[in-house]
Amino acid sequence: MTNTENAIKYIKDRKKALTIIIGNQKGGVGKTTNSYLLAYNLAKKGLKTLVADLDPQANATKTLMLTRSRDTDEVNTISTTLMLGIENRDLTPLPVEIKNNLWLLPSYIDFEDFTKYLYKNTSTEYEETHLLSPLFEPLKNDFDIIILDVPPLSIEVTRNATIFADYVLISLQTHDDSLTGAEEYVNTLIRMKEKYDLPIELLGVLFMLHDSRGSVDKFIMESAEKEFGKDIIFNTIVPSMQRIKRFPINGITENDRFDEKVMDLYSTVTDEFLHRIYEFK
Repeated sequence: MTNTENAIKYIKDRKKALTIIIGNQKGGVGKTTNSYLLAYNLAKKGLKTLVADLDPQANATKTLMLTRSRDTDEVNTISTTLMLGIENRDLTPLPVEIKNNLWLLPSYIDFEDFTKYLYKNTSTEYEETHLLSPLFEPLKNDFDIIILDVPPLSIEVTRNATIFADYVLISLQTHDDSLTGAEEYVNTLIRMKEKYDLPIELLGVLFMLHDSRGSVDKFIMESAEKEFGKDIIFNTIVPSMQRIKRFPINGITENDRFDEKVMDLYSTVTDEFLHRIYEFK
């Protein structure tokens, strides 16, 4: 068996889904793109995958629902929002099937009320950070992998996700604000891990190039290697690709050589992602 096949077997043999945050404290660094393209390729490799969109901007939801609409004649509707599911204390009816093995826990603008709901319905810091964890436990029984797409500026969502996640993958676009956001995110992770004795680990840092010929990009990559260690950096680097920018408009497509180029790249990213999980086991 190949390393990828071993990793897939390991994940499938587990009783509960492995849960991974795609994180960075800075917005606009490719977190959502990595979330849905990783998930799409994990599903193609045979793993039942759920993208949990925990961002009220709902960009992952929009892209994946567009992807779904390309493959079905059904009208795309979401009957229950994430926020309503939280209020009802039950997320199990929410996942929407996008394609074979790929599911979405959709978000909506009303998730902006999560912070208000959180502080209104909790009385201790422990309750504040552990509100989402019991709601995700039943979902872990239904999937092989859960990808958490978290908003950059909500510390409340970040802390809640950290409690029940197994790994964090840092999405790092090669500009200075993104590196600072990654460093802040890791510091938050370390504080949460120590405070609550969490098993969560940093799976790696995935570079997304801002300008492949830019000196700033090279400097940021070198700085990140010094900050996190060379072994934590993914070998695969995602260059700036125009086709990726079309997916939020048209959904994820596999129609031509430009799509194929993106899919080939993310298949390689996904293989490395799986290899790293298998090494951590």
